[in-house]
Amino acid sequence: MYICLTVSYQVLEDLTIDNSITYRPRVIQVRSQTLKRIDISRCTYAVIDAPLLECLITKADQIKHYTITNSSFPAKLDIGVLSLFGQSEDVIRDILADIARVKDLVISSFLWKCMYQGLKSGAPLPPFRHLSCLNATFTIFDLEVLTTLLNNCPNLESLILELVKETSMFNMFRSDPKVKFSTVAGCLVSSLKFVELKSSISKYEIEMELVRYFLQNSPILEKLRVNSHYSGKAKSAILDQLLAMPRCSSACEILLLYTS
Repeated sequence: MYICLTVSYQVLEDLTIDNSITYRPRVIQVRSQTLKRIDISRCTYAVIDAPLLECLITKADQIKHYTITNSSFPAKLDIGVLSLFGQSEDVIRDILADIARVKDLVISSFLWKCMYQGLKSGAPLPPFRHLSCLNATFTIFDLEVLTTLLNNCPNLESLILELVKETSMFNMFRSDPKVKFSTVAGCLVSSLKFVELKSSISKYEIEMELVRYFLQNSPILEKLRVNSHYSGKAKSAILDQLLAMPRCSSACEILLLYTS
């Protein structure tokens, strides 16, 4: 049973709708002339009329949890994943069409891989031409689809890429993959200016391969920031290796930051 609520605010700028306690499906209509950010939980479908909306945070599963009415799509989309089991190709294409409208995207490799592999028809992906800023979390086993994501962002200028711990039981007992990038994404050559690499896991060789990929293939790269949890002599050794790597951009600044 769906319960329809209407929420109307005149001065609200940030709204979080959390329906995770009751898990009762709700349809909520939100009207606001001031709302700039909305976070939608599971078991909620939001119909949003907010002309000043800048950021939409949501989750993907079998359905899309939002509809934007009477306003342009927000500039930033932060989309996580609950479960894509049973998700139709129409829903995947609907989400991809929304991604193609934003300038700033936060996404996980798991969601991207599920959507990419879920397009059974083989039709091409819609290019994300408006996307200039991308924040993506990847496991080492999903780095094989990193170039497919970057190739779909022809005008990308800023990339924040974080390596995170593998949570799949299947992959947890596999040997680390040999990460090699055989193709160069177009945005590396034409538009990418800033890259930040983060890692919550100790995978030195893979981290260095990522650094090498961006340094050697990005002629207009201005800054590469590496957040490392290595310290002491290990940090000094990494810095020496970074500085010794050939760079496609002579103006690129390399920053090595320590994170505990």
